[in-house]
Amino acid sequence: MKDYYSLSDTEKKIMELLWQLEEPLSLRETMDYLNEKLNKNWKQQTIGTYLSHLEKAGLVRIDKRFARSYLYFPSCTKEEYMQEHIKKLVAESFDNSIANLVCAFTGGKKLTGKDLEDLQKLI
Repeated sequence: MKDYYSLSDTEKKIMELLWQLEEPLSLRETMDYLNEKLNKNWKQQTIGTYLSHLEKAGLVRIDKRFARSYLYFPSCTKEEYMQEHIKKLVAESFDNSIANLVCAFTGGKKLTGKDLEDLQKLI
C-alpha cells in the first residue's frame, strides 16, 4: 500500500471521494466530480491514469464486469488505511515506539493530567 503522504493532491481527493461515497464510481462519474469540485477540465485519460496509479498502490480495486464502464472502489476503509500508515510511520520513524512518537508530538514537553487520563483510557 502506498504511503498517504506520498500521494499527490489529486490522488488524495480521489480517495476521499471514494471513501466518502462508499459505492463504486465509473471513470466518468469520478471525472465529472473532480472537474466540478476542483474547477478543472481534465480528460478521462488523465483521471484514468490517476486511478491506475491508485490501483497499483493497492488502494483502489476495479470491477471489470462491465466492458464499457469499469467501476472503481476503495480496497480498504479510510480508517484501515490511516491505521496502516501510522503503524508504518511509528516503525520507520520512531523505532516502533509509541513513547517516542508521543515525545516527538509534544516537542519533549510533559503531558497534562488530562492528556494522560485520555491516553490511559485508550490503553
